[in-house]
Amino acid sequence: MYRDLNVLDHTRDQGVLERGHHFSPAGVPALIRPPGELQIKRRREQQMPGKTFDVSRSIGLIGIIAGLTALCGWSVLPGFVIRHLWLVSQVHPNAALGFILVGFSLRLARFDGATPWVHAACKLFRISVGLLGLLSLANIWLRLNLDIDKFIVRDPSSVMPGSMPPAAALCLYMLGCALVLLSARRSLLCQTLSLAVTTIAMATLVASSYALLAPQVLPAFLTMPAITALVLLILSLGVMNSNANHGLMTVMTSDSVGGAMARRLLPASLLIPIALGFLRLKGQDAGWFGPALGLMLHVVATMLLLALFTWWNAVALDRIARENGRFERAVQDARTALLKILDHVDNAAFAHDLQGNVTYFNTAAERLFGIPAVEALRQNIYALIAPQSTATAREILSCEMIGGERRPEPLILRTSVGERECTVWNLIMCDYNCNPAGFVSLVLPFFPATASKAPSFECVPVAV
Repeated sequence: MYRDLNVLDHTRDQGVLERGHHFSPAGVPALIRPPGELQIKRRREQQMPGKTFDVSRSIGLIGIIAGLTALCGWSVLPGFVIRHLWLVSQVHPNAALGFILVGFSLRLARFDGATPWVHAACKLFRISVGLLGLLSLANIWLRLNLDIDKFIVRDPSSVMPGSMPPAAALCLYMLGCALVLLSARRSLLCQTLSLAVTTIAMATLVASSYALLAPQVLPAFLTMPAITALVLLILSLGVMNSNANHGLMTVMTSDSVGGAMARRLLPASLLIPIALGFLRLKGQDAGWFGPALGLMLHVVATMLLLALFTWWNAVALDRIARENGRFERAVQDARTALLKILDHVDNAAFAHDLQGNVTYFNTAAERLFGIPAVEALRQNIYALIAPQSTATAREILSCEMIGGERRPEPLILRTSVGERECTVWNLIMCDYNCNPAGFVSLVLPFFPATASKAPSFECVPVAV
């Protein structure tokens, strides 16, 4: 029972809590939205495929639509019509088949392992992509005349004579290998191969675009229709995003400051040099400057724009850091208020971190356990619990970690008068990022009322 309930009014009047805090019905300071409930909601949202936007599955749908459109065009339309349809004329029939296979692989990746037949279908699609690319490469480089280019369309006519472009066949082979590695949980190798496909497709698009302003003969490994390169670029990004929480993509998808910086700087580092390259070629074509001066202007402009963008990004991150600092200080104030309240209760209260190390021990706990706070802070929480209740305590804390029901639990504690069964209320505490930081335990009865009428405590964030 509180010795002095006026401490609540005193704490409120002194402004211990910053903006965004309030007192819960029991007088315990808490954030307006409990971080523990926020974590549970996020976890539930991640487990609901229908309510979240899946980039990989959407990209897979794009690949299926592009491939089916090209295959239908090659199968039905005459050659003089195909020549005027970019999506058909710039996609080889076998490349269209590869797009469909990659698209279905990405669509099924989320359900891989759900049932044996789904797992078998995923493996079949992924192996088929690599096999299609490998046979196309063998047909091109080894001149084996396998006639795989006539599997789907018997006569491609004069619109796209010959075999699949070597760059497209190589990209399909690498995408197939990346998808197989995805099944084997080799995230780093999978993302490395996908990044190689992204590089080839991007280089092909840039080279093809620059060739419109400055016509030149491109090397064979960059010779690929623009639509084919664009679809391969999109599909490679989908494969990389299919395991975005592992490997190279971890920092890009994280909520940390490093992830925010990467997401801000990466688009600029890719688009600024390309745009300046277009301007340079346009200026040279107009006769404003020669190749040497154009190269110098291109380099200097790239340096200045990237430096300016980096400065802008640093200013934005510094503002975010200051806001996080203010919020962290508010959380620290909430922790201070909580400890002040617990110092004025007759119930034993103690806190510990996730490793079980005691971090707080009030005066009532000193009387209950018969040890001073200085000595208790050097002990583990399980030194205060009898061996027969250790397993129960671990189960209770684990239940709290996953958002289980909060209710008082009986535990046998090592008190000053020997082992004694006490009712303990455990509350999870979170840091300002809503990550679990530890627990605070109150030995009941908190009030003379029954446990069912005990105060409802919210998840209290504390700075760690």
